Amino acid sequence: MKTSIVKKKPEEVDAPLLVIGVAEDSVQLPPVIQRLVKDVMDLGDFKGKKCEHTLIYTQGRLPAKRLMLVGLGDAESHDAENLRKVLGDASRRIRDLGVEAIAVSLEHVAWGLDPGEAAEALVEAFILGSFKDPYHKTRELDEFKAVKELMIVSPEAGKEHERKAAEGTVIAEAVNMCRRLAWGPGNRVTPTVLAGEALKLRKLGVEVKVLDREDAKKAGLHSFLAVARGTEEPPKFIVMEYNGKEGAETVAVIGKGITFDTGGISLKSREGMPLMKTDMTGAAITISAMKAVAQLKPPLNVLGIVAATDNMPSGRAYHPGDVVDTYSGLTVEVISTDAEGRMVLNDALSYAAKNYKPAAMFDFATLTGAMQVALGEHAIGYFSNDDCVAERIEKASRTSGERVWRMPLWDVYDEQLKSDVADWKHTGGRPGGAITAARFLSKFVGDTPWAHFDIAGLMEQKSDKGYNPKGSKGPGVRLILDVLRNW
Repeated sequence: MKTSIVKKKPEEVDAPLLVIGVAEDSVQLPPVIQRLVKDVMDLGDFKGKKCEHTLIYTQGRLPAKRLMLVGLGDAESHDAENLRKVLGDASRRIRDLGVEAIAVSLEHVAWGLDPGEAAEALVEAFILGSFKDPYHKTRELDEFKAVKELMIVSPEAGKEHERKAAEGTVIAEAVNMCRRLAWGPGNRVTPTVLAGEALKLRKLGVEVKVLDREDAKKAGLHSFLAVARGTEEPPKFIVMEYNGKEGAETVAVIGKGITFDTGGISLKSREGMPLMKTDMTGAAITISAMKAVAQLKPPLNVLGIVAATDNMPSGRAYHPGDVVDTYSGLTVEVISTDAEGRMVLNDALSYAAKNYKPAAMFDFATLTGAMQVALGEHAIGYFSNDDCVAERIEKASRTSGERVWRMPLWDVYDEQLKSDVADWKHTGGRPGGAITAARFLSKFVGDTPWAHFDIAGLMEQKSDKGYNPKGSKGPGVRLILDVLRNW
């Protein structure tokens, strides 16, 4: 979507459709627009309630051909996240009208927000909310309409508006990239395909190296390779480096990349199996975020690591009861081969900590059903060994609108991970399953400040809502980008 800043009053803009925001308890419109919508509002057909919208044909009374009023709800509680939700919802109505170019009056959607913040949020809303991808369809492609041009209208428009709108475009496009990858079927989004997406980032100045099965064996990534033993699909251990400033701190972003998860020998039931194409959402977050980082150019160094493989049952697959070596030197007793995410992540965490000594590490993984049971689809559960890192996450949650909830990482849970035959068991049973998984991962970060995001509840959006259309939410991308932008 092309975005531009137009320094005009909204009633002066010639566009196929003009969007005006109206708060429920405060109607402030330019006189010419007020006269145009008076009957609609006097009749009570539109009251400014949250996500309410109505379409008016201007019939020559404005340069714009259509006028859409969008309800912002209560003006007192209006914030950037509310703006994303209400405009994201309206964007699909506009898209389905077949309107390809729209104008939005910034002052009539900002309502007390910083204008630059509002410009970023409204761009995100339209790019995210109107997202609709044909994926692998070959028929009836003419049904897939799209808004191609977004004009942000303000008589006070300037360079800061342009900068924030450009950042919003980069961030939203990164989320949509994550959605496409995460929703891709396992036979189309393989470890090799993920490696190819990472290698494209070289054009943006990102250094990329990809370790294949033999390279990973030489490097000592034994736990990662244990999961990969059962699949004929070549595994890939992907390392991406963005060098933003010499001498700056390095921050690592690490993603679980199980491109399809059968559960291995500990085979899953057939219910829900098709959704296991999304078990590489952590990898999609990492690659998409690295692309956005290279475009936003923050003054720090960012490391991205993806451990990508299928988890399949075969005559070569690893078994429950196996003892596996890890990159860290610790040994792990395998309890269930369906707890494969922590097996690939422990090597990725150790590899990052040992070779790059980052100031902080963040990993994203669709790790446990226990987290989905705990928090449902409304928040990302996270664990951290460092309060300063947690503060950065909480701040980014407020600016990005992606809810998080900090979970305990108490050492008492180690009791459930004690093994008779290895240094640790990799699962601790059903009680506190998400916590014991995080506690297991904590053994592989050393003294590095670290946070683990269990995104299992946010793999799928079941119906259109706000700025999230049906399909993958692309979770965590905006959250981690705000962490990095604010570093």
